[in-house]
Amino acid sequence: MSHITFTSEVIQLLRDKPHLIGHLIGKDKLTQQHSNWIRYVWESSVHTSLMAHRGSYKTTGITEIGAIWWLLFHPQDRIAIIRKPYTEAAKTLWTIKQYFKQQVIKDLFFAVHGEEPKMTVSKENKIVFSFKKTVTKEGSIDCYSIDGSYTGNHYDKILCDDIIILKDRVSKAERESTKEGVRELLTNIIDPGKQCMFVGTPWHKDDAWVVCPKPITFNWQQTRILTQEEIDEKRSRTTSTLFGINYDLKHMSDEDAIFKDPIYGNWKPNTRRVYGHLDAKYGGSHTGALTFAAKLGSQVQIIGFSFTENVKQKVDWIKELYKRFRCEEIFMEENPDKGYTKDLLRENGMVATGYHEGTNKHIKIVAHLKGRWPDLIWAKNTDPEYMNQVLDYVEGEEPDDAPDSAASLIRQKFKTFDAFDILSGD
Repeated sequence: MSHITFTSEVIQLLRDKPHLIGHLIGKDKLTQQHSNWIRYVWESSVHTSLMAHRGSYKTTGITEIGAIWWLLFHPQDRIAIIRKPYTEAAKTLWTIKQYFKQQVIKDLFFAVHGEEPKMTVSKENKIVFSFKKTVTKEGSIDCYSIDGSYTGNHYDKILCDDIIILKDRVSKAERESTKEGVRELLTNIIDPGKQCMFVGTPWHKDDAWVVCPKPITFNWQQTRILTQEEIDEKRSRTTSTLFGINYDLKHMSDEDAIFKDPIYGNWKPNTRRVYGHLDAKYGGSHTGALTFAAKLGSQVQIIGFSFTENVKQKVDWIKELYKRFRCEEIFMEENPDKGYTKDLLRENGMVATGYHEGTNKHIKIVAHLKGRWPDLIWAKNTDPEYMNQVLDYVEGEEPDDAPDSAASLIRQKFKTFDAFDILSGD
């Protein structure tokens, strides 16, 4: 394998423009803007926050390339990378390990340190490099979840990357848990004079960004990273409220939201008379939705899943969930496919019942889903994408498959009032 000789001029260029390290390993979508982000986040002597839209290569640039760049010039530092779930943190650390295996990175570190970087410790949650000459229990880079056990460890840099995610959007308890994790980092974990860094995207007006240092922000119009075609595609696949939050970085007022503050609980697995509803997807940019529910005294426990594939590709998945929840009967509208999906499910051993939909969708959602909203106990493991559709529901805006599916199932099996009582105010 050929080696590259890095001159002092090139090393100085990489010091000034860290995104070019990304170019060395094929990350050529990184730009000078990412260099500005990396240097803003990593070089500050105070806690910093940077908020940018989804799809802006924040993790690739700031976290992955940023960590390599920082260690190139600060080899003794101890870095902690924290993400919302541990699996994502471990994945990020694994990616950084792969970059360090590339010969061009080895040559770069050889030029600066006189030796190629070797991993003297390489675990799922820790890397120690040979260029780290100080002996500490902390590695060159360690990784954790936001609720991980890092008490007693000390770092020069703690980078929190996407510790606020869709779950924080749909769950107040999740938001409060993330906030507590941030407070713990800022007050008890980071040493005086050391730095916490926060990088990510907003999800809710009361999410953990309110307890982070005030961020600098970059929406999609400012970065110009996404093409208009990509923006149009993303608009078609999400609610206008969530698009505004994730890409415009603007929180919409939720004062007029139809559905607020869902009640969450654990799904009781031994419940009998579980029924389901399938809002099938056939093509295009629409989503599909699958809902299961069962009575719990005067309440209803309910769980929902969303999907993007054609229903023919999801039959095995639907059947597996049908069996897992001990579903007795699954309902679906026959208008779009003349009963095709019903027959497909029956062929695969499920009790499937079709119906003709003649009610206006908005009236149905308000009458039935809104009508039973205070009685619904949403399973904690409801698909966040599904729940987001419900909480962001606005008449006439798509995607609305999740609230449509939930309302349809409630109407079929869990209605306790005249369908239009709630609309008339009675």
